[in-house]
Amino acid sequence: MPFPTDGVYTIKNTGRDLVLDLKNNSTAEGNQIQGYIPNGTVAQQWVVKRQNAPGSRNKTVTIQSNNSADNGNGFFTASEDSDEPVVYTKHALIVDLISRADNTYTISFTQGNSNLVLSIPNSKHSEVKLENFVEGSSRQQWEFTKIADLQQVV
Repeated sequence: MPFPTDGVYTIKNTGRDLVLDLKNNSTAEGNQIQGYIPNGTVAQQWVVKRQNAPGSRNKTVTIQSNNSADNGNGFFTASEDSDEPVVYTKHALIVDLISRADNTYTISFTQGNSNLVLSIPNSKHSEVKLENFVEGSSRQQWEFTKIADLQQVV
């Protein structure tokens, strides 16, 4: 899979077969980001934008909610420690996408501990958390499926 271009995506965790989901589609600051069964709602749509020059080897992006409610189009964040929940925020957060051989990506935070990646660590709970990177762990691998191009502002 080529590196994602700017657009609207669903982002599926390959180990749990769940997609990133804004819990209850709420844009309240601190709302939980969870893994959820794909249902096609805006709560599962994420705007991916490259944050580096085209052609650059760097794979830095922002990922933000496609929900444009009162507090919408926010990002996700977490404390810089493993096992911390990932939550909704209005503050931009830049992440690196690390390409894997099976056309998936590991999502790594660019500030703080570079070993922390997005994960759904527990099969009985759907919370998306930061976790120390484990080579080959499917619970830390994400598949990007483009569902729309970004609309140009006129």
